[in-house]
Formats: sequence, C-alpha cells, structure tokens
Amino acid sequence: CYALPTMEGAASLRRAVDRFAACAREHRELTFLVTAVGCGIAGYTPQEVAPLFREAAALPNVYLPQVFWEVLSER
Repeated sequence: CYALPTMEGAASLRRAVDRFAACAREHRELTFLVTAVGCGIAGYTPQEVAPLFREAAALPNVYLPQVFWEVLSER
C-alpha cells in the first residue's frame, strides 16, 4: 500500500505524486495498482489529477485506472 494525501491542496498532492513515482521507480519489484486518487471526497476531477501521474505512467510496475489513461491519451 502507498497512501497519497488528497485533502491538503493541489500543490501537496503534486509533491506526493512525485514522491510516489520516485518510490515506484526505486522499487520495481513492487506492483502499484493506483485508484482514481483524489477524485472522490477530495473533489478533484480526473482531468486535474491524471496529468500528475504522467511520469509514473511510464513505469512498468504502475497501473493507472482507465479514467486516468483516457485523460492522458487526450494530450
């Protein structure tokens, strides 16, 4: 499990996703199944959050939700 804070603001979430990507890069032996982080009670849209995961999306051990892939493929 890896927790990301979503209720502390967008800048905090961005930094947390960057730390997550670094962790996933360092621990290729682990698999990360990412949910639509921040798109529930925190109130962000997939269009706001998915781009934060662009770097992580390139990692072979990170699996993003379909809704994030739909946003990332638009750009």
